[in-house]
Amino acid sequence: MDEETTRDEANRTLYDRFTLIIFTYICQRVSNKQDAEDLLVEVFLAAFNNEGLSRLPVARQLAWLMRVTRNKLVDRHRHHALLTLVPIELASDVEDGAPTPEQYAEQQESYERLYRALEQLSSLQRELLWLRHTKSLRFCDIACLFEKSEVAVRQLYSRTLQQLRGIYHQTEGGKQR
Repeated sequence: MDEETTRDEANRTLYDRFTLIIFTYICQRVSNKQDAEDLLVEVFLAAFNNEGLSRLPVARQLAWLMRVTRNKLVDRHRHHALLTLVPIELASDVEDGAPTPEQYAEQQESYERLYRALEQLSSLQRELLWLRHTKSLRFCDIACLFEKSEVAVRQLYSRTLQQLRGIYHQTEGGKQR
């Protein structure tokens, strides 16, 4: 029972020490308080399940918690990207704007070329493009997630786009030149 009490006290201390920091960080990146609270719970559940965390220095504890928080945010963004829904009022507009079969085939070919080109990028580069274009995050937000400077993220973004354009234009008919 003594070990369990010590563990509970360590968890309480960890929670008291870092809740405000983590919650503020999450609130800056999600649209509503309920989602932020849910993510906070997930982060601290992961922390409470990590027995070695309480033995780390305070700075390392915070770094670990921030990394877990970042990963939970990325997972949440990926999950929500899959759940993009169209309101019923707009459903008829979406149907009316459907491409012709020829346009659809051309679009699919372009997408396939793009996906093949994207596969040749590193996972960091793909995540950067996804956060910037799918989630519409600002460079400063992405820099926080990547734990890099905004300048470094902008340079990575520029180089990634150049590389992607080069790869995309090299592909023709599904084959690399």
